[in-house]
Amino acid sequence: GRQYVTDAGGNSLLEVSPNGQVSLVATFADIGLPPLPLPFTSSQPVPTEVVRGPDGALYVSTLTGVPFLPGLARIYRVTPDGSSTVYRSGFTAITDFAFGPDGSLYVLQFASELFLGSAGSVVRVDPHGTRTTLIDNLIAPTGIAVGPDGAVYVTNKGVLVGAGEVLRIEP
Repeated sequence: GRQYVTDAGGNSLLEVSPNGQVSLVATFADIGLPPLPLPFTSSQPVPTEVVRGPDGALYVSTLTGVPFLPGLARIYRVTPDGSSTVYRSGFTAITDFAFGPDGSLYVLQFASELFLGSAGSVVRVDPHGTRTTLIDNLIAPTGIAVGPDGAVYVTNKGVLVGAGEVLRIEP
């Protein structure tokens, strides 16, 4: 009866009880940046999605904040006591993710390069950690789901009024 939600503004994972009481589960720390010719020394994590994984733990994806550097977005594994560890890293601007029936992780990247103006993609990470780009050149993708047959569904053009579409990607 309880729900878990991400708070992008608070960089946190929250639990909402059946009576509406909200409690803090975890807060995600800023990510240190390499020296840049910009006035930034860190980037906020900006959590975007929470999913219960095949092992029963909660997993939380991050978009990362300004300056939206490639490779900084992560997926964290959160245990019942609220401690979090990086489960997978090296992504850019994650808006959503899902686990497939075989335990593979499907990561939806809103963009793949600096800032948010580049094309998005879906990256499959198999249970052994091998990465494969399933599709790229997406335009502002916002959501992903994996069907029981392994087909991947992606909302493309998710922020463009009247232009949105759902793509089906065969396994």
